[in-house]
Amino acid sequence: MTLTFLAGAGLAIVSWFLKDQDPWWSALLANMAVVVLLLIPGELLLAGVRNRVETVADTATRAELTADQAQQSAEATARSLDEVRQVLVDRQVDELEASIDRYRDIVKVPDRESLIGALRQATQEDLITSDGVRVPVWETDVHYRFVVSEAEPSLVVRLEQDDGTVLSESAWDVHTSPVDFYQALVSAVRAAGRDLGTGLNLPTQSVEELSAMLVEITRLRSQELAGHRQTLRRVIERRNGWYFTEENVLPVENLSYTIGVDRLHEPDWEEHLRNKGWYTAPDAIQFARRLYDSGAPRSSASSGGEA
Repeated sequence: MTLTFLAGAGLAIVSWFLKDQDPWWSALLANMAVVVLLLIPGELLLAGVRNRVETVADTATRAELTADQAQQSAEATARSLDEVRQVLVDRQVDELEASIDRYRDIVKVPDRESLIGALRQATQEDLITSDGVRVPVWETDVHYRFVVSEAEPSLVVRLEQDDGTVLSESAWDVHTSPVDFYQALVSAVRAAGRDLGTGLNLPTQSVEELSAMLVEITRLRSQELAGHRQTLRRVIERRNGWYFTEENVLPVENLSYTIGVDRLHEPDWEEHLRNKGWYTAPDAIQFARRLYDSGAPRSSASSGGEA
C-alpha cells in the first residue's frame, strides 16, 4: 500500500510540473496518478480480508493446539491413575503374598518357630480353630492335631482317631531339633499300629498338606466378594476333598454349598449328595458325624445347610 501511494503521489507531482510546459503529458500523468491512488482502498480492503483470514487460521491453530494439549493432559492423567492403581494393587498383592509366605515357610524352614508362627497367624486370621487344626496321616485312619498355645510359645502335636480320641501327644520344646521331633511323630504312628512301612511313615507329608491347605484357604478368603470369608473359617480339617469347619461341612469343588453341622443328623444326606455327583459324600458325612458327635469344636450357633 505504501508503494502504491508513493507512485500515485509521484505521478501527480510530475503532472503538476508539466502543466504549463506540456499540457498533454500533464493530463496523462494526472489520470494515471488518479488510477494508482484509486488502488489504495482496494489494497486496504484486501489487506483487511487477508488479516481476517490469517486471524481465523491462527485461532483454529490455537484451538487445535489447545485440544491436543487437553487430550495429552487427559491421557497423562489416565496414565497417572493407572500407575497409581497398579501400585496400590501391587502393594495389596505383596501383603497377601507376605501372609502366605508364613505358611510356605513351614516347609521351606521346618523349624519349631516357623510352625508356631504359622499356626498363630492362622488362628488370629480365623483360618483354623483355637483348638488347633488336624491333618490326616497319609493312607491311615488317624490324624495329627497341631495345637499352639497363645499364652506361651508351646507346640503340641496329638495323634487322634476320627472321633478325636487322643492316641498320643508329642510336645516340641526349644531343645528338640526338627529331625528328632518328626522322628517322635513317626514313633507315635508306629506305636498306634498305623505304620505303613519303610519310606511311608512320613509326618513331613502331613506338614506339607497343612501348608498347602493354609495357602489355599488364605487365597480363597482374600476377597470379600468371593463369598468364602463367612463359611470357610475356623477349619478343623481338610480331608478327601471336603472342608470340616466349626460350623459347616463344605465340598472343596463347590464352597458355596454348605452343610450345617447341626443338620448332620438328618437322614439321607449320603444319597442326596451322591445324586449331585459327589461320590465321596457318603464317606465325608459319616466322617463328619464321628468328628462332630465326639464334641469337635464348633460355635454355639451353627449355620443351616443347603438342600
